[in-house]
Amino acid sequence: MTPGAWRAGPGAVALLAAGLSSGCTRAAIVPPTVDVTWTISPAAAVVGPATLTVTLRGPAGEAVRTATLHLEGHMSHAGMAPVTGVAQERDPGVYDIPFAFTMAGDWTLIVSVALPGGAQVERRITVTNVRPSG
Repeated sequence: MTPGAWRAGPGAVALLAAGLSSGCTRAAIVPPTVDVTWTISPAAAVVGPATLTVTLRGPAGEAVRTATLHLEGHMSHAGMAPVTGVAQERDPGVYDIPFAFTMAGDWTLIVSVALPGGAQVERRITVTNVRPSG
């Protein structure tokens, strides 16, 4: 599995903030850019336990601490119950989310990040060809 990276820029966060603040009389505050990178362990995804490690960095490269991260994993076909996981901050700005691939096949992992101050970011990770264990 190749690690990935996303950048939640001010435009994306402003759009989210505008949608959440409709009806409010105060102007939305746009947070600075946040870089989001990730890796999955084991790198060759197999049925069984796995860990998604997400790293959050601010615009100057500083660790983004005390964020809340939640994972929801879905198979590419209907009928499977999603798997979920909640992150623990292992190091400043580095979050581990333990979960399990319950079946072989293609998966979509949805990572929801609640940043300090209330802004939110959501990312999708496609994991193809999860193999049977053994």
